[in-house]
This record gives sequence, C-alpha cells and structure tokens, in this order.
Amino acid sequence: MWPFGRKDGSGSIPRLLAAGRTDVGRVRAGNEDSYKVLSGEKSPVGIDALLVVADGMGGHAAGEVASRMAVEGIVGLITGSDDLPSVEGQGYLRFLGGIVQQVNGAVFQASQDEDKRGMGTTCTVAVVRGDQLYVSHVGDSRAYLLRAGSLHQITQDHSWVEEQVALGLLGREEARAHPNRNIITRAVGLEQKVEVDGYLVSLADKDILLLCSDGLTTMIEDSQIESILSEHGPAEACRALISAANCQGGHDNVTVAVARVTGGPSSAPLPASPHPDADTVEIARSPSVWRKFSRSVLRR
Repeated sequence: MWPFGRKDGSGSIPRLLAAGRTDVGRVRAGNEDSYKVLSGEKSPVGIDALLVVADGMGGHAAGEVASRMAVEGIVGLITGSDDLPSVEGQGYLRFLGGIVQQVNGAVFQASQDEDKRGMGTTCTVAVVRGDQLYVSHVGDSRAYLLRAGSLHQITQDHSWVEEQVALGLLGREEARAHPNRNIITRAVGLEQKVEVDGYLVSLADKDILLLCSDGLTTMIEDSQIESILSEHGPAEACRALISAANCQGGHDNVTVAVARVTGGPSSAPLPASPHPDADTVEIARSPSVWRKFSRSVLRR
C-alpha cells in the first residue's frame, strides 16, 4: 500500500492509498484471477495509480494464462510506452481502450494453441490522473465508487443476466440467484477484436474505488460491500471483503483492489449506477459472432 500525490488544476493535492488481494476461495482448486496495483513511486510515468483486475476462463490452466497475460500486458504497454499521451478526458480514455484492444489481440493469438483453445478473461482497468478516474472494461468484473457512504457501480456487466435485467425480463434480485448468472457475453481474447467500454469519473476527497472479480459480487450484496469499504482502510478492506465472500461459501476465486482518495476536491459529479453513457472504443462484434456467443454460452 503506497501513498501518492499530484497537484491538480484546482491547487489541491490528491493523495491515494491503494491495496489489492486475491484468494482461491473455498471450492476451486486453482486461482484463475490476476491483479495489479501500482501507485506512488511504483506507478507508471504520467499517471498516479494503475489498478487492474482480470478473471480468466478456459480449460486446464488456460484461464490463469489469459488473466495473467491481460494484466501483465496492460502494465507492460503502459509502462513501456515512449509516447504516453498528454491529452485528458475522452482522448486518454480512447488511448486506454486501445491498450486493452492490443492485449485482446495478444490473448487471442495465444488461444490458437491447442491446449489454450477458448481461453479468455474479463478485464477491468482503472487509471487515476490527478482527480480524474479512467476505467476501461470488458466482462463482468466490476468497478465501484463509494462516495459519502453510498456505493455506486461504475461499470455495466457484459453478461446474459444483465441483458435480461435491461430488457425488463429479470429483476435485480432474480439475476443474482439465476442459474445463468455466470454466462458472460464479452471477454478479452475470444475474438480478434473486442468492444471496450470506457468511463470517465471526477474524483473527490474521501472517495473509495473498488475493482473486483465476480467471486465477490456473487457471494455478497452491494450493501455489505458498502459497509466494509466505509469501515476499513484499503488493505484491511481487501481482507474483510475476501473473508466475507468466503464466509458465504467462497464458490469462486475472489480478487479485489481498493484505493482511497484524500486531499482532492471536496465534491464532484456522481457517476450513475451503472453508468449509462459508456464510451465504446470500438464495436467489432458482427451479428454472426453474436449468435455464436448466444448459442455457445461462455461460462467460467
């Protein structure tokens, strides 16, 4: 856990404490989740913090390979770039989405090996630059923001049950317990190109950011997540969230990354829950591909 600070245009100096943790859970034999938390002096040049969570899928150890490739690829591309953009706002969001697309291509290429056929991974990336939060997202790992004691889901799941909720065919509580809740409709590495949703959120003093795999959100409700984040610092919150998921059965691997902002602006616009205006970097999924995804469900 490292503090950082960068002066923003308002004259305030946002600081952040960040931590991450992963656990195999109580049922699975192996852990197919991967994560990375970098901030302070360990943060890549040009940004103040980088958090990544990925939840892999595939036969044998392929899910672990896919999630590790996604996390390492994103960190490597950002830290190794000699031409980091100085742009802010939507321009930087498009840059970050392009990084996820490059990683998608690498994972897809690796999945052509016989023992890695069909591997893929969710991927949720958060970059903090001053008081701006940039999120790129594919799959059903989530990004949340806790502000003034209230939890807001930033990302929208790319899942079958989420689509049914959007259509009004399932209620939110029905979706949580539905037998098809683990079916996802979009993932990194399954096709040569992928849609990447992007979100831009202004941060405020005392905001708490959470990235997590669905091993957390399928085990405990948002109200419990809200309570734990409100009561603990980042490192302890990571331990408490994983413990809570395991106490409810720990049916899946669970990974969390938590960051708390201090010293930033006193207020900022709240994101919707989930954000309805995601900036989609590229829509590359043809109707024929969509039909294949619909018939051949992508389960983890």
